[in-house]
Amino acid sequence: MGNLQFKKLSVVEMGNLTKPFSVDEIKSAVWDCDSFKSPGPDGINFGFIKNFWNEMKDDVVHFFTEFNRNGKLSKGINSTFIALIPKVECPQSLNEFRPILLVGVFIKYWQNF
Repeated sequence: MGNLQFKKLSVVEMGNLTKPFSVDEIKSAVWDCDSFKSPGPDGINFGFIKNFWNEMKDDVVHFFTEFNRNGKLSKGINSTFIALIPKVECPQSLNEFRPILLVGVFIKYWQNF
């Protein structure tokens, strides 16, 4: 393994790893997400954020600015709920339900970065 050569980042590339996200980068990530995926426990999907981008932009940018400043995601951001959806009319056992995870939209959003 001593003979392996690994590519190194330039000074500019290293700086890009820690610079704050721009509003355009954040908006691009939102628009890359499917608008109609099921909403999370907060009831919001990406279509909602896209439709109300002008009203929500400042809050969304603030979320990422706080992450850049603190290096942590907000408490509870990755909270998930499990909902059981019946597969049949009158389910009698657990295998007659389909579990789905309701994940908050911002954790889905975060995975696009």
